[in-house]
Amino acid sequence: MFRNIKKFIAIACVTVAVGAASLPSLVSAQGSTQNRTENRKPRGGEQWKQLNLTEAQKTEMKAIHERAKSRRDALLTPEQRALITQAKQSGDRRGVKKSLNLTDAQKQQMKAIGEDTKRQVEAILTAEQKAQIAKFRAERMEQRGNRMGM
Repeated sequence: MFRNIKKFIAIACVTVAVGAASLPSLVSAQGSTQNRTENRKPRGGEQWKQLNLTEAQKTEMKAIHERAKSRRDALLTPEQRALITQAKQSGDRRGVKKSLNLTDAQKQQMKAIGEDTKRQVEAILTAEQKAQIAKFRAERMEQRGNRMGM
């Protein structure tokens, strides 16, 4: 019986040691996911502020984007919408587009909605604002090129 207690204590010590050694890596992995989503900046937020949109432009822009969102949602199956909702809640949106497994028809319609939205947005902008957006796009393309090692 004394021998069984020694085995039990030895196994318990090894288990505690392994658990203690792996705990910091588990905590840091969990923390890194939270930090990534908490530190994320809104896409293009500062650039849109620099355009100095009027209140009427902001209102119209919001309406355009809401109409586009409802059109996109109408194209998706309930399962595809659920995947998007899940990705938004988790904060991990990478790869969501690929996981939707859109049909060719859905892809074409999504592209058409995007182009239509872009045309509508550009229609409410002044010439100066359009030039500013073109500058932002050129800068973004340059940054992407630098990240890809070009």
